[in-house]
Amino acid sequence: MIKPEPDMLPRPISNGSISVNLESSNCLTLTWEDLNVFVPEAEKSLFKKKPLNSEKLHIVQNVHGVARPGQVLAIMGASGAGKTTLLNVLTLRNNGNLVVQGSVKINGKTIDDQKQLSAVSGYVQQNDIFIGTLKVVEHLKFQAMLRMDRHTSYEEKMKRVEQVMNDLNLKKCENTLIGVAQLGIKGISGGEMRRLAFASEIITDPGILFCDEPTSGLDSFMAMSIVESMKNLAKQGKTIVCTIHQPSSEIFELFDRLFLMAEGRAAFLGDLADAKDFFASQGFSLPINYNPADYYIKTLAIMPSEKQESKERVKRICDGYNSSKFCQEVMENVKKINGEQNLKSASFQSKMNSAYKTSWFNQLKWLIWRSFLSTSRNPMETRILAIQTLFIALIFGLIYLQIEDNQEGVQNINGVLFLLITNASFSNMFGVLNSFPAELPIFYRDHQNSMYRTINYYLSKFIIELPKYIIFPAIFVAIVYWMAGLNNDGLKFALCVLTIILVANSAVSFGSFISAAAPSVNAALALSAPLLVPLMIFSGFFLNNSTVPSYFIWIKYLSWLNYANEILIVNQWDGVTNIYCPANSTRCFRNGDDVINALGMKKDNFALDFILLGCIILVFRTLACSILTLKARLKK
Repeated sequence: MIKPEPDMLPRPISNGSISVNLESSNCLTLTWEDLNVFVPEAEKSLFKKKPLNSEKLHIVQNVHGVARPGQVLAIMGASGAGKTTLLNVLTLRNNGNLVVQGSVKINGKTIDDQKQLSAVSGYVQQNDIFIGTLKVVEHLKFQAMLRMDRHTSYEEKMKRVEQVMNDLNLKKCENTLIGVAQLGIKGISGGEMRRLAFASEIITDPGILFCDEPTSGLDSFMAMSIVESMKNLAKQGKTIVCTIHQPSSEIFELFDRLFLMAEGRAAFLGDLADAKDFFASQGFSLPINYNPADYYIKTLAIMPSEKQESKERVKRICDGYNSSKFCQEVMENVKKINGEQNLKSASFQSKMNSAYKTSWFNQLKWLIWRSFLSTSRNPMETRILAIQTLFIALIFGLIYLQIEDNQEGVQNINGVLFLLITNASFSNMFGVLNSFPAELPIFYRDHQNSMYRTINYYLSKFIIELPKYIIFPAIFVAIVYWMAGLNNDGLKFALCVLTIILVANSAVSFGSFISAAAPSVNAALALSAPLLVPLMIFSGFFLNNSTVPSYFIWIKYLSWLNYANEILIVNQWDGVTNIYCPANSTRCFRNGDDVINALGMKKDNFALDFILLGCIILVFRTLACSILTLKARLKK
């Protein structure tokens, strides 16, 4: 392939027997002009004064550049050079509170919204994040169904999946699980996983592909395979921009263009051969039989032992580039491309303006499909939950085996009812705290790609997990209830089962809320117990309902344990007319109403308590989904 000169317009290139027209609507030219990135100056706080002489740290300085269709542009530099920051600015991701000045344009149109950019580009992250219980073809199918245009038929989408697997040599492992090392589920190799990451992004045939350290963690053979895949994608007319750290000489020669950075400044942008001539003109000739990538990075690195000399050398090279013909050509090309306003393509405009590629219902359908496959192929969690449910239920049943209806039995029955509530609360809440955050990195990535709405993701998780939080609580109650010899009325048993199911789902909703609000799994685990204990205190078991202090009454109303405990107490004792009382006893419970009244419970609240349990589930579910939505929007 003949490499396009910097000042030449895109033209058709040959990819074997296929001719790719670089002037087609899917071929996009990326430009960036006068990019400056600052870290905001430190702010004064209550415990920390603003430092003297504080100023914004300038981490990317006056950078210009262009990436063209049919070319692989490699951004290189030593650690701290600013290459990752530049890639984040170009992709409009992970910028946090950085102050960015300048413009990023595609075919002359300014891009300032991440959804706009995601519609026409792909982004391969440095770390491969997948749901490991899916097969390769299933993962790509999910990507195709939610990321390809809604007017594309199912058959066409599946043809695209087949084409992408063939292009990236994934066909042989299409029915292999991706794998989860933590769960001992074996899957595809590291190289195949990286190629799958590429396949996930090119499934929509984007015009631009950004890659963050695509060869990181791979051996030389796998790294070469990945870069060759990038080269083949470029031959299809795509614009490839990647950051890369110390490539081998063979890999380095595969790149079409090189962008070197040092101390946040541009040190060179141009063809590989021109880089050699430019460094020679600055007094740094490339040694014979020396890896050019290693030499350029070493020359531009700040050596701790020679810090001042290194900074002077970098300044001289960057200043030399700014005054060179290479920099002038880049700046002229940027201005020329931006001035042409090449926005004639209607398909390009529609892609830029579109948000989600498929309907609300379709998103939910395929999210449920993915969640079902993931859950059904990870039976270990279900097995552990089943064993735990049976074991604890049998232990409780043996401890409270066939309680008698006497004065001692009143305390034991109330105790076993409260244990039903607390077990359902703790076991289900902590289960969510450990499992729910595991998928959040995948959710954040998919949200950035505008694949589906947050509420659809949350609903799919809720729908798939709901049977688990109905079946196991019901089994637990059925074992303990009859072993303990509680009220043998069939309706009362059914109401007890329904109550514990509502308790389990209240705890899951509360756990989801904590998981969504907490910054990490460890933080969620640390917060859960201190937040749950006050709700237990005001449940009516440790503190009589009629003696709750008025200034803490709001905690009582937030406690689903309070409503559940009142339901179970009333359900158990209402209608009980005879409780054995010894003749010499001065104080005892003679019937169920005595027990209910002594605990400060009210039979009139029976139906209302069920309604309030449902409200608690709805409120915490809504809060969790809202927080998740907010965090996804703020995550850049």
